Order: sequence, then C-alpha cells, then structure tokens
Amino acid sequence: MIKAAIAIVLAGAGLLFLTLAAGVMGASRSAPAPITGADARSGPFVKAYGNIIQHVEYGVTPESVAATSDGGYVALALTDSPSGISADWIVKLSPSGRPQWQKEVGCASGAPGDYGLGVSAQQTSDGGYILGGGILGCGGSYFQRALVEKLDPQGRVTWAFAYPAGTADGVIWKIRQTADGGYVAVGSATTSGQNGYSGALILKLDGAGTVQWQRKLGPTGSTIAYFNAVQQTSDGGYVAIGEYSVLGGSYPYPVSVLVVTFDPSGNVRWQRGFNNVDDQGSPSGYEHALAGIQTSDGGYLAAGNWSKNPPSPFPEEDSAGVMLLKLDSGGQIEWQKTYNGGIYCYFNGYNQTCTIITALVYSVHQTADGGYVLAGLGNLELLDSVPQVPWLAKVDSAGNLLWQYFYYDAYTTTGRPISQYFASSTPTNDGGFMAIGFTEKNDITGIGELYAVKTDSWGIVGICDQQYDATPLHAVDPALTILSPSLPVLTTVTPGGNVSIRARTTSVLKIDKCPAN
Repeated sequence: MIKAAIAIVLAGAGLLFLTLAAGVMGASRSAPAPITGADARSGPFVKAYGNIIQHVEYGVTPESVAATSDGGYVALALTDSPSGISADWIVKLSPSGRPQWQKEVGCASGAPGDYGLGVSAQQTSDGGYILGGGILGCGGSYFQRALVEKLDPQGRVTWAFAYPAGTADGVIWKIRQTADGGYVAVGSATTSGQNGYSGALILKLDGAGTVQWQRKLGPTGSTIAYFNAVQQTSDGGYVAIGEYSVLGGSYPYPVSVLVVTFDPSGNVRWQRGFNNVDDQGSPSGYEHALAGIQTSDGGYLAAGNWSKNPPSPFPEEDSAGVMLLKLDSGGQIEWQKTYNGGIYCYFNGYNQTCTIITALVYSVHQTADGGYVLAGLGNLELLDSVPQVPWLAKVDSAGNLLWQYFYYDAYTTTGRPISQYFASSTPTNDGGFMAIGFTEKNDITGIGELYAVKTDSWGIVGICDQQYDATPLHAVDPALTILSPSLPVLTTVTPGGNVSIRARTTSVLKIDKCPAN
C-alpha cells in the first residue's frame, strides 16, 4: 500500500489525518461507448487489477467505488509513479468487470514527495466524475490544501481547484454532487496558531467549483473535529458525520461520534455527540464514525467501530465491536448496536495472546427492504494470529445481523490471506453489491492491487474459493449517550485556486479470480 500518502496522527485515539496536491487542463467531452453483449451482464465476480506504467507494475491503495449510469463502475485508488509523485489511479469498469479505460491523474509538475490525491469519487449527472482529496506541493503550497477535480466521461481533467480552507493543512474526505448540479464536500482544516488542531470542514461548491458557502466547526480549546461522510438530505439540507476529541488528560484521548445537520444555506440546525461517559459525565469511549447516511424514514445512520476501553492485553468481551447508531430526524437515538465475536486466544510463536474478534465499517448503504449493507474488514481466526480480511454484511432495519461473509485471496503455498479490507462499496443495478479493497499480488513481490468483488443481493459470489463464512458475531449494547459538543461555527470563505493537474493513460493488468470472464 502507499504509506507516504497517508499519515496517522493520534493513532491511539483513532484520529486519521490525510497528509496528502493539481491545474486545469481543458478537455473536450465525449460520451462513453455503449456497453453491449457479455459486458452488459453484471453477474457476480472476483477480480484483481494492477496499474502498469511503462511495463512496470506500481502498487495501488483502494479508496472509492461508485456505480455508473451504464451499469458499470468507477474505481479510485492511490498509486505510486515513476516520478516519485503519488497520484490517483482511476479505472472505469463495465458491468462484468472489464476495464474500459484507466487514467493516472496527478500533479503536472512537482518534486518527489509531492502529491495530488483524491480519496472520494462519484459519477456526475453529465457522465463525468468528481474527485475530492488533498494536494501538497505540485508547484504550490507545502501546506496541504483541500482538492477537488472534475473529469469528463473519459477521465480527462476539466478543472481542478485547491482550497486553503485553513491557514494550515486541509483535506476532503467525501464529496457528493447536489441537486442543483453543484457539490458538497467534507473533511477537516487546520488553522495556524491553534496548536495545529483541526476543525470539521464542509464546503458547498457550484458546478464550476466556486465556493458558495463554507463552514468549519471547531477547533475550540483542546477540542478537534473532522467529518468523514456527507449527504444531501431529502429537504435540500445536509448531514455530515464524523468524530471529535478533547485532547488532554491521559492518552489515548476519548473519541466521540459527531453528527451535524445543516439547512440548504449552510446554517447549523443541530450538532450532536455520542459516547460512553465516566462518573464525571466526561466522554470515555473510542468511537469512530467512518460512514453515515440519511435513512428512508428521514433519520440517520452512523457506522464504524466502538471501543469502551483503550487497547489492553486483557480485553473484556463486551468492550469493542462494529458500531451502528440509528438516529431519528432530530438526532435522538432510536437504536444502537455493536457486534463482536468474543475473546479469541492464540499462540503467536512467543506467548499466548488474547484479543477481541471484531469488525470495522468503512461504507454503509440502505437497501430497498429498509436494511443496511456494511463493507469493511473483519478478523479471521488463525492458530497464530487474527489477520484482517475483507468483510461484507447485512443487517435488518433494526440492526439485527442477517448475513456476513469474508472474501479474500490467499498465498498458494501457505493458504494465508493476502487481501486485507474493503475500502468502499456500492449497490448495483441488479440488487447486488460491488466492493473494492486491497490485496497483494500472489507472488514474492507482494505489490498492492485492487481487489473487486461483485455479489448478488445475498452477498454470494457463486462457486468461488475466495468467499468464506465470516467469524460468528453476537450483539453487544454499547450504551452510548448523547453529548453536546457545542463546537463554534466559522463561516469565513476561502476561495479555491487553479492547480495544474494532468491525466495520462496507463495499462491495466486484470486477474480473474472467480468466476472467470
């Protein structure tokens, strides 16, 4: 995986920060060729994809997948490059998983260590694509800035802007097109002179990338915050979901879920925090809301993971697990669920080790029957370890677990898994699901590749030796309570500026896992 592109700070508290950079290249628009024949069928499959540049394969790290209007998919990954400048790798797939085109999108110029990286992608109403992420250097500032790139239907750059949303680092974690043809993006921004603390950022852009309004919640005192997910709501407003933490006291610092709703003009309607509390009424747990949506009943669902205690060599069975938090339209808790597999002990070659078997949600979607499909990672029980592998599960409308599966490739010599997680998923037009994750090349190089799994509506791939029953999980009550973060709201707008981004065609290596087609 690309490690230089992502730095993790406050790792014990689980606070992720992208230390991530692009320009404007004009491009004519053309409609994609229609998909016909076998490529128009979207039956289950498992495939891997590698990025080939000048006959050399470069590692990729998956970030996002989205369904496209032709029944296919667009997948976004981070990639290394011959120049040493990290970039995006975008692959357009047919419904059957055949690559139709692929582009490396990144800085037009810069030095090794620079980057222009998108971590969120979606097809737009004109058939093109919108990407959000961050940019560093690339002929500009060596503060990281929030980055938005617009591509045409063939993956060519239409425009790209960097937004200095704080006077220090900024990043976009999720971007979505809005009903008016513009975009809403969320992430975080850091302001100099505030101890390097970040505030939760939301930007509303028009269709040309101009900022219409901007809000930053926090930081205040020793409180930091950021948003991981955003969606336009049914009334034209917005819901943003993320986390906040109060630094101070003993480390690791507790982390709370943050849910904020906005009206169409960007005014905060309400903000809620959720966590366990200690005897003094202070947050005490470690909740990470990595995904979230508005639900069909007008409420909201936040998903991620939960831990009542910091990591310990003596874990408690009821102290960690997958987190699902269902709210009504006013932000009150309707139900909350946590799932784990209890305590598992193994001999790691040196001593006996015990850990909680759990899972982590990176994306969530509501299904037509009112349930939810979750994608992320789960723990596989081996005799000497509990590696993380890609995981897909479904719960009903009350959060009860209906089914779950692991999907992974394994070394041919040892049988040990080489696939690690699903970074993103999307419902498909036939009622199934498409998920992309990280796997390694099944040879001595271990190069990172894109791992794509297309299932039916029950999570089934078919006759496939890369689908497995997941480790059994049971429900635990996380006992979260509502908090009042009272984060101050800054409304200052910082306009974006053109950055120089280029797109170039690469080659793709497609490996059919099962079924082959």
